[in-house]
Amino acid sequence: MADAADVVTLKWWRPNGIPSATKVDGSTVTEADKAAERAALAIVLDACPSDGFLGEEVGERQGTSGRRWIVDGIDGTRHFAAGLPTWGTLIALEYHGVIVLGVASSPVQGRRWWAVRGEGAFTGSCSAGSSGKPIRVSTSQKFSTERIVTLPTFDELSLGRQEVIGRFAGGRPADRPWSHQLQVAEGGLDMCIWFCGDIWDHAAPSLIVEEAGGRFTDHAGGKRLNTRTAIYSNGAIHDEALAAIRNESAG
Repeated sequence: MADAADVVTLKWWRPNGIPSATKVDGSTVTEADKAAERAALAIVLDACPSDGFLGEEVGERQGTSGRRWIVDGIDGTRHFAAGLPTWGTLIALEYHGVIVLGVASSPVQGRRWWAVRGEGAFTGSCSAGSSGKPIRVSTSQKFSTERIVTLPTFDELSLGRQEVIGRFAGGRPADRPWSHQLQVAEGGLDMCIWFCGDIWDHAAPSLIVEEAGGRFTDHAGGKRLNTRTAIYSNGAIHDEALAAIRNESAG
């Protein structure tokens, strides 16, 4: 599925950008987003037609097997449309409500990340036959502004959220391009805090981070993927950030 999506997205992507549209929720969409999801859905229909499927753009198809594929054809569409390399396709498999497999593929960067529940997390190239190497979260036990990011970016957050995050982070967090959660999984960041995103944004990365030894929760401390909130971390500094954000929400 990742290979098929990569073929589609690379046909559309151009370093000088491509046309895009703005959806009702303010997010960006291109025809490539839809085409990538249709390519993934075609494989599911052929290989396991009783499975369900949920795509950000193509919607939901009910299944009967207890399995559901959750796909974001292009995560980071604004970067894709602008001709930047920092975007990718997210694919997750949910079995009776539990995410058991996650894949993130970024073909222009030539990178892919994946995890299976209970079997660890890995990264490698998008090349056929490429073997992966295990990845692990960092071991840092203190906050550093250079190793924390937010989405939306810090400047786009409300003043109240800026104050809370700036207080426990010790200043203004870094602003980095797409793949925040994957950078947490491979130890390049200690934490990313999202105040946005839907199930297709969080399904695959949540498992990859957990299997890399990290932690994922929503802002209430639960494991729901549909709250439009998320904290991904190395685990060591998770509870302190969670408590600060809970207090801000309560206030």
